[in-house]
Amino acid sequence: MGILDVAALKILSSAAVLLFTTALLMAGAKRISTCVYLFAFQSAVLTAQVFATAFVQHSPEAYAVGAMVLLVKVLGIPYALLWLMRRLRTPHDVGTTVGTGNSVFIMAGLILLSFSAVRLYLQDFLAVEVALSAAVALILSGAFLMVTRSKALMQVLGLLVLENGIFLAALVTTFGMPFIIEIGIVFDLVIGILLMGVFAFRIRDTFEHLDVSRLRRLRG
Repeated sequence: MGILDVAALKILSSAAVLLFTTALLMAGAKRISTCVYLFAFQSAVLTAQVFATAFVQHSPEAYAVGAMVLLVKVLGIPYALLWLMRRLRTPHDVGTTVGTGNSVFIMAGLILLSFSAVRLYLQDFLAVEVALSAAVALILSGAFLMVTRSKALMQVLGLLVLENGIFLAALVTTFGMPFIIEIGIVFDLVIGILLMGVFAFRIRDTFEHLDVSRLRRLRG
């Protein structure tokens, strides 16, 4: 592994604490808007990591990916979610099925589990270990939010956090996916947000709430 690769990995691992903090704060947040801002900050940290890696690796393609992530994840998607919240005019609580304190405790456990799982395979290079642990923690955190939050918008945010984890894992293992693949993933995210927006409006208009757990009553 070359010197530039080592330097890039150290950059990717340096902001792991910030990523862990955003996951814990999301678990303890009570309002959807708070989670949206935390997601924007989390995406901004990833964007900074991409730009720093691009600088170290002298990669124009990585600069393009960083710019795309900045425009879509840091600015575009948070703005769209906040706009949806204003238009829907529904209570902005996250609708958790697990208590806030318990959510933070479980999230901390998921972070420790991520470190333990990664250490089983990577014991020689600390920078890889920390960065990949952060990626796994984001994936687990996103899945946790999707399972334990009953509001449709929070489940969208859980999916976005999960995708951030996949994106970071790609940076750690390959120093970035091919540009065309990243464009496809971001395009899928944007389409997913649009479809979920339409879905949320339909839920609100039909049931006058956004709690998807209540849709179970339609069975039978």
